[in-house]
Amino acid sequence: MILALAQWIQATVFFRDLRESWYVYPVVMSTHLLGIALFGGMVLLTNLRLLGLAMTGRSVSDVIGQFRVAKRVGLILIATCGILMLGSKAEEYYYNILVKVKLTLLLLMFVHGWYFRRSVYYNTEEIDRAPRIPTRAKVAASLSLLIWTGIACAGRGIGYIDPPLSKLHAQLWPAPANSTVTPK
Repeated sequence: MILALAQWIQATVFFRDLRESWYVYPVVMSTHLLGIALFGGMVLLTNLRLLGLAMTGRSVSDVIGQFRVAKRVGLILIATCGILMLGSKAEEYYYNILVKVKLTLLLLMFVHGWYFRRSVYYNTEEIDRAPRIPTRAKVAASLSLLIWTGIACAGRGIGYIDPPLSKLHAQLWPAPANSTVTPK
């Protein structure tokens, strides 16, 4: 059922045209990387501040507050481009174990954010008033770094797993107009 859905999504005109575009698909991939750089940098600095390892001359509230908008912009770029790339090669990614690992880690990151939202990320004034950074904030930052590192590694590895070409229904690249290759 999931495979059939992946094949249907990938076969839509929108995702087929995106996948076959010599210009748009590379721009989507590059924008995804730009979003990762923006978002990842903000996440790294926020977590290092929560661990007391960077920007210790600034309050936690100030660091988290000032990076919030940039993180959201980066996340929107990542999510939008990620969905576009996933949809354009949905069947291929269905067979890729690292896609499943990445999606599982993204779900875990969502749970992490939900769990620590009130006690850490939206409670920065209390963290600033504490004589030292509370353990829960350090745990949140450590887990965030660990999970985001896993997401980045899985995401990077996706391109190195070749799909089982004998199982794919979609054409991975457009055949030349004068090609004698016929689809199966």
